[in-house]
Amino acid sequence: MFEIKKPCLNCKSYVLKPKKKVKLNLESIVKNIKELSFEVLAFTGSMLSLRKKCKINIYNSGKIVVITKDLNQVHEIAKELENVIDIKKR
Repeated sequence: MFEIKKPCLNCKSYVLKPKKKVKLNLESIVKNIKELSFEVLAFTGSMLSLRKKCKINIYNSGKIVVITKDLNQVHEIAKELENVIDIKKR
């Protein structure tokens, strides 16, 4: 469901992008995400900031930024998020 991209060599983050254009329902993600031990740090309506081993920012455009240098951790988080995210085509 997600394509993993490394934004730059010096950055300590990865970007997950859906393979298709989507619009995420962040309110529904907030309701379901706590069951997977994610901590909600902030929710602005268009961006959801979470923490689980590392910081994760989810945007309603479908872009997800995982702030870590550990690619294995990014794959684990991507799998967990795929189970919670309700993807709607634009």
